[in-house]
Amino acid sequence: MQRIIAVLIIIFILITSLPACDSGKYPKSVSTNLSEGVDYIDHTTTYDGEMLAYDNTMWYVNDLKDVPLPDPHVFVEDGVYYIVGTSDRDGNVIDCYSTEDFVNYERHLAVYDPAQYEGWEAAEAAIYAPELYCFDGIYYMYYSAKDDTGIRRNSVVVADNPLGPYKPLQRGKINGLTEPIFLDKNKNFDVLDISIFVDDDGQMYMYYSVACNENQHIVGVKMKSPFEADWSTYTKLVEPGALNSNNSILKPLTWEMFRDGLPIVEAPYIIKSGGKYYLTYSVNGCWNKYYNVCYAVSDAPLGIFEKPYTANGLWTNLLLGYPGTKMADSTVYKQWAGFASGTGHHCFFRVGDQYMIGYHAHQNRDSDSRYTKRYFAFDYLHFDENGVPFCNGPTYSVQPLPEEISGYKNIAPLAEVKSQNVKNDKAIHDKYIVDCYNLAGEAEKEVSLGTGYSFIELQFDQEYEVGGIAIYNSAYYDKLLTEIEYIDFGNGNVIPYSQFCYDRYINEGEEFVFPSSAFTVEFLNTIYADHVVICVKTENAASLNEIVVLAK
Repeated sequence: MQRIIAVLIIIFILITSLPACDSGKYPKSVSTNLSEGVDYIDHTTTYDGEMLAYDNTMWYVNDLKDVPLPDPHVFVEDGVYYIVGTSDRDGNVIDCYSTEDFVNYERHLAVYDPAQYEGWEAAEAAIYAPELYCFDGIYYMYYSAKDDTGIRRNSVVVADNPLGPYKPLQRGKINGLTEPIFLDKNKNFDVLDISIFVDDDGQMYMYYSVACNENQHIVGVKMKSPFEADWSTYTKLVEPGALNSNNSILKPLTWEMFRDGLPIVEAPYIIKSGGKYYLTYSVNGCWNKYYNVCYAVSDAPLGIFEKPYTANGLWTNLLLGYPGTKMADSTVYKQWAGFASGTGHHCFFRVGDQYMIGYHAHQNRDSDSRYTKRYFAFDYLHFDENGVPFCNGPTYSVQPLPEEISGYKNIAPLAEVKSQNVKNDKAIHDKYIVDCYNLAGEAEKEVSLGTGYSFIELQFDQEYEVGGIAIYNSAYYDKLLTEIEYIDFGNGNVIPYSQFCYDRYINEGEEFVFPSSAFTVEFLNTIYADHVVICVKTENAASLNEIVVLAK
């Protein structure tokens, strides 16, 4: 009798220690009235060896085919997104693309052509990295170009609408026709990648890169107006590899100097978050696959800017891109081969309430050639609880379009999460997707699934019209999920089996999972749900990252 009582006590303890979910109901959910191709599409089954078929009003892919425009800058006005950059067809003019949905693009040729004005620019002006802003109803296009001496200068032209035509600025003693507007400093060195930041108090600042004999570095200056710099505030802010501009001898950030030759830092862009100023920039040269975006942080617009660094740590200030390393056997060296290359020279912009990062990437996804074409791409920018920015990108998988464009909102963060046989289920909607598993502690940021059956339930406080779901896989190949048993939205709306696009999202050597790759499913016929249950069965421990539920 005592043995029976002991067994009953053990059973009682095991039962009462289970999570809040009722595990008994989940296996019964596999009965379904949904049919693939009729009620829903699992994007994996549409893969033809090159592309996946998907509803482009709900999803997008950075397939690097639509906008061949290096050094992109996105200006937003009245629901139209204007993308300017270094022209891929004629480096002596500025071209622009416009879009309202990031699906259909219109190309506008030569919105600024210096040859029409016979101004200070050389016949081969080689215009770099224009950026577009509007101040007091006037549109300003900042850019750099070569003068007749072959030195690159910074200037600005103006127009009365975003598409121009832009013309040299002439106002009082300022004559942008006969000389570049911003000529007072660095007369003997190339300057490039001019960028403007307006603080909360309306004060304007200008940032750009200076190429001197030792390296490139980034400087900043306060502005008196959109076309007048206060050169007394000129400050060096960032050098490649150095922790800050006050200590340029020690350079522990070796990933900022991966390429051989002159150390490069360029393409500055400021974003303010949590009362801090984040100076973001690109390193390693635009033709290098390790061209990526890093950052430094300060309490003031002109510094001192400090780069986050932990002794002997790797990539502690990396925001976006291919992590560089001098270690020949580094897994990261191989991990992104064929996935992404040269992701940098970025900008930040908003689509509704969502922040995005726009950047260019090599169309050849494993290239170090100076002649590789570069295309516009974009991904989401997020901020952690301290206001520090982070990106889930670059991506090459199917991603949800921003709510402002698609009409679908990610409702996963609104859900109460329940789970069984799962650890760290709060990471389901923390917005963070692990993309570089060489870093210490990254595995702890994933959702861990035990062997056998695992269940995750998202319970909402109301019923929603659901359009699709994305379940992001592990960054670790040995924790990869190849299939999901079922996804149950209730009311008989069950997807009985979902597959991971193994052939597209795994490298050729079957060693690495490409970052931000997901199971993605869209509904062809409207369903309504107030919860979703995801069931996974594994023989070995596995992991997931973010879960996104798209609904209206």
